[in-house]
Amino acid sequence: MTTIHATGTSTMHFRAERATITARVTATSRSRSASIDEATRLHNATVRRAEQLRASGDATWHAADPTSTWAHKTYAEGSKKQVVIEHTTSSRVRIKLANLDLVSELVTGLAEDGLSTEVTWTLTEATRRVHERRVRAAAVGEARLVAEDYATALGTRIGTVVSVSDAQPAAFPAQPRFAAAGAVGDGSAGITVEEIAVSATVSGVYETD
Repeated sequence: MTTIHATGTSTMHFRAERATITARVTATSRSRSASIDEATRLHNATVRRAEQLRASGDATWHAADPTSTWAHKTYAEGSKKQVVIEHTTSSRVRIKLANLDLVSELVTGLAEDGLSTEVTWTLTEATRRVHERRVRAAAVGEARLVAEDYATALGTRIGTVVSVSDAQPAAFPAQPRFAAAGAVGDGSAGITVEEIAVSATVSGVYETD
């Protein structure tokens, strides 16, 4: 009887079902009140847009962080001595879209308003759970095939499955997509809906007959 250790991995890709858009408001002015007023105006307009999207069913969730203001020193243009105090006010609004056809339109509109945006793609929890079951089963099958290959090479066959356990590989976090504020051409910029990778890796221990 020989003990065989084998690892199986399965990865499948599925089209994203949700897009979370993070919009960042930034307003800078030498006047503290002007900075706050401009940031508040942009912040409230973005929140209203999020509420409209939720009311229509196009978004499932949104969250708005409070604004914050800080002062920083800089120099007047062309001068290395004349200190100027500027005030910057910022905030963040996040919107989770279920209607992915609106991602491009929303990102473009926010950019036109002067906001920077970041898009993160996900599956729903229910869908991810279904796919996780599929890839786990496939990973177990792959580990068994590897073990059988080794057993065949030894002139025997697998008789007993001793154990199967998770063996998660090192994961690298998905990088969000950024859209900087700036000039936008006619219409909305095209955005590709990303595919989400769902993976499973298992380690199996087997004994030959």
